[in-house]
Amino acid sequence: MAELIKRVGPPKATDLKAEEFTWTIQLSAAPSREWSRVFSEPAESTVLCHPRRLGMMHQALVFKSDEGHLPTWVQYIDKWIGGANRSMEEQEEAEKQRKIKALAEEEERQKRIREVNDKVKNL
Repeated sequence: MAELIKRVGPPKATDLKAEEFTWTIQLSAAPSREWSRVFSEPAESTVLCHPRRLGMMHQALVFKSDEGHLPTWVQYIDKWIGGANRSMEEQEEAEKQRKIKALAEEEERQKRIREVNDKVKNL
């Protein structure tokens, strides 16, 4: 099972232009390409808070916001992280089930081959 991505600590301001800060949020691991894709297509967002308005840099999210909107950003980022993690878990489970089914089908195929060989061994 892939490691779940988590937010590590609070956002940190790294720059200020006018009243808009540049914020960085550290992540527990570098997201995979698929996780990043799912993260960037959330079920819920706003015009102000949307993944397309932030950047992903290795193990960090970077975005611009005034201080007053920061709690809303963090709330949405936590939702998006949770959604991406759930999606990845669902994909892993679906892949596991597909492999189990393929293995069962192969075992059934081998069983049928053995049965037919046993049936015709005296011909």
